[in-house]
Amino acid sequence: MADSKDFLTAREAAARLGVKQQTIYAYVSRGLLTRQLSLDGRTSLYDPQEITELRSARRRTTSGEVTTVISSSITKVDEAGHLYRGVPAASLLGGSFEDAVTHLWGHSGSWEIDADLLSRIRTIQDLMPQETPLIDRLRMSVNIVSAHDVLRHDPSPSNHCHAGRMMLTAMVDGLPQLSGHSKPSHSSGQLLPDRLWGALTATPATSSQRDCLKAALILLADHGLAASTFAARLAASVRADPYSVVLAGMGAVGGPLHGAASAQVHRLLDEAAEIGAQRCIGQRLANNEKIPGIGHLVYRTVDPREVALSGLISNAWADDHRLQVFQDLRSLLAERLAVPANVDFALAGLTWLANMTPEAGQCIFVARTAGWIAHGIEEFGEQPIRFRPVARWVPDRPALPEDNLRPD
Repeated sequence: MADSKDFLTAREAAARLGVKQQTIYAYVSRGLLTRQLSLDGRTSLYDPQEITELRSARRRTTSGEVTTVISSSITKVDEAGHLYRGVPAASLLGGSFEDAVTHLWGHSGSWEIDADLLSRIRTIQDLMPQETPLIDRLRMSVNIVSAHDVLRHDPSPSNHCHAGRMMLTAMVDGLPQLSGHSKPSHSSGQLLPDRLWGALTATPATSSQRDCLKAALILLADHGLAASTFAARLAASVRADPYSVVLAGMGAVGGPLHGAASAQVHRLLDEAAEIGAQRCIGQRLANNEKIPGIGHLVYRTVDPREVALSGLISNAWADDHRLQVFQDLRSLLAERLAVPANVDFALAGLTWLANMTPEAGQCIFVARTAGWIAHGIEEFGEQPIRFRPVARWVPDRPALPEDNLRPD
């Protein structure tokens, strides 16, 4: 950031960009520029570096790409890893998922949910077809909690956090249990990831294996302005209630290039276990098929989240012969293809070794709920309806190229 004496006035910034002063104010409202106040508290100042970057961005031509800059103090992402409010996400793995959520939100409170409401949710969940996708079950729980919250339109951060805790509790405790044990609740003393385990697999877990699920939830709670997070912020921008904010995020996160990507890796591990890692990848390459779970738009060397989670998985399943399949495939991707695995690969390794279904990776929707709530709170502090994209009609919409890289 430039020294304060080098900052530009609105008139100077407009001159450098070749726009009117009113356009500068519009850029600020859209999050493209950051406004600083002078010492007198009356004059708006602008960082010349931001002006230069914006000018360069305006000159670049794009094909079907929409670029939006949103200032946020929630998560910082770089090659070294991501930080939640200035704290490395990996450093939070020693605590509980609930503690990490409290850190993200800056608000604590009760995680208890009304017993009658939880009973209604479980009744409806039991009536749903057994093959119902996990994301649909989670959406159902959110909708039911929303319908019972008459104060859901309270815009205060504390209400958003209360709604978030109720959604997270309902999503986990409302799910049918696969373990054959009685359905858990917060009052049982079990933490949320431990209660979630029994809904994802009937296989008992060691404490270190349950810690892997907890770590996945913490590491995936937020990752900056991913597509689903942008959708959640759009909803918050028009002052949607917190339940609608979360549902907006869920609508975007369900695609195969975002939240559902680990299912493809899970099936890849099935193939590798059957015919070997080299033959598995070799057949994919020969058929010109995409290899899931590799590459990233942000991380050009390694995905720190994948490294952290894969390390925990290797320790937790050290005595399981199937771990060699996971490790062989991971090494092959990095050494022969020179493309490191991303966090989807590690998440799939967890679901595969824990005998979960390929779709169990959708449990990240639970984790991302924490991030969406944090971004919803932050967006409520901005000018409402600040996102105003301009649509341009074209006679024939061009096809969008598919991208094998994970976007968030």
